Amino acid sequence: MNGIQRCAGINITASRLQFVEVEKEQDQLVAANIGQTFISPPINFDDQVESIIQNQLQSAFDEIKIRNPLTSNIASFTLPPELFITIQLPYDANLNQKEIREEFNWEISQLYPFIPIDDLAMKFYELEQELLPGKNNALIVALSKKHLLLIKHFCLKNNLSPRLVDNASITANSFLNTSAILEKDLVTVNIFNSRHSITLFLNISSKPVYVKVFQKLENGVISRIIEELSQEKFIKVLSSPLTNAVTSGENIGSDLLSELKNSTGLEFKRFNPFNFLKVKPGIPSNEISEEHYTTFTSAAGIASRFI
Repeated sequence: MNGIQRCAGINITASRLQFVEVEKEQDQLVAANIGQTFISPPINFDDQVESIIQNQLQSAFDEIKIRNPLTSNIASFTLPPELFITIQLPYDANLNQKEIREEFNWEISQLYPFIPIDDLAMKFYELEQELLPGKNNALIVALSKKHLLLIKHFCLKNNLSPRLVDNASITANSFLNTSAILEKDLVTVNIFNSRHSITLFLNISSKPVYVKVFQKLENGVISRIIEELSQEKFIKVLSSPLTNAVTSGENIGSDLLSELKNSTGLEFKRFNPFNFLKVKPGIPSNEISEEHYTTFTSAAGIASRFI
């Protein structure tokens, strides 16, 4: 993997900067360093000028350098889901990769006419043919290039070599699937919670088959998720005895988890990335309680990709 033996995964949210350093030790990945600091006031990615956001990130990183510095100069980043356009679209399998990308660009330009398509960095993932109509569907993820420039500036200032920038929710779900890759026919419902949205993932045999983002613009987001999971196509899949339900990202209150369980019959548990990515002995993590380990899933996942 390009000779990289240690990489830092940095998860940036509006109110936190978190990191997990992962290293390869005798063919096994371990978490060699863990830390976080809080950002106050929270970053407003939509309205604040770039220089203010840069200053907020730098202040948070300076605090980390004092308390628990990184030892790797190679870093990958995850950003909040709300910064991304995330949609599912069908495509014609007879088209080549360039034609498919052009088709997706056109679709995005129609759905978001106020965003110049040239301002977006886009990638797509094929979805398994389990639930959506048609034979070929993809998850399209697009990010404004200004956020990539923000990461580039941050890395230059801190002598970091950037490797990846990705959506925190998709990274967390990919890491979750990797941890269960040997469990054939397992159905996993993953709810990724962030400041302004909740992303619902349905995975079968460690592959995503359905993804939907629910914005927290109004009350009742859990009710909308319950309504989604109550559709006939989901009920049939979720009736499998090999069904697992987890939450990742920011913690969801126990009252909302109870509401989900009462309505869907699924008992959602917090995903702990350090059950699969072992923590190196002697790593101080006293400031992080076990119930908050799930918030480090994105940082652990993005760091693990390049080891």
